[in-house]
Amino acid sequence: MMKLTLIDREMAKAGYEFVNYGDTEECRDCKLINTCIGNLEKGRKYRIINTRDAEHDCKITGRALVVEVEECDVFGALDQRKAFVGSKIVFVPVSCDNIFCNNMKYCKPEGLTNGDACKILDAAGKIDCEGGKDLVLVKLKRL
Repeated sequence: MMKLTLIDREMAKAGYEFVNYGDTEECRDCKLINTCIGNLEKGRKYRIINTRDAEHDCKITGRALVVEVEECDVFGALDQRKAFVGSKIVFVPVSCDNIFCNNMKYCKPEGLTNGDACKILDAAGKIDCEGGKDLVLVKLKRL
């Protein structure tokens, strides 16, 4: 589903992806907060699909452009026994404390939270897990 938001003019290009980390103190008294941050869910990953000509002052970036965004599909790690393309799952991040692991971005992917309903769109192959788990890299769409 397409949503409108505002983003730094320098980043306002179709295809650019970002995570909404929420507002800042400077945002709270802005008259455009509902159009900007208020349209997006905190912690979700978005992709710009189109830019518009409307531009506004922004206390954070200087100038912000109106853009159309959609929530991104997210790559994540799943137990190999649960990774069936086309199936619907409840996402549970892989339990791992090795924050230096190269796969952490998939085991705890930005854009998804524990308990999100998702559909598995694609499976990209086995992950070489340093902890010895049988994991597969999958593309997930939040439902």
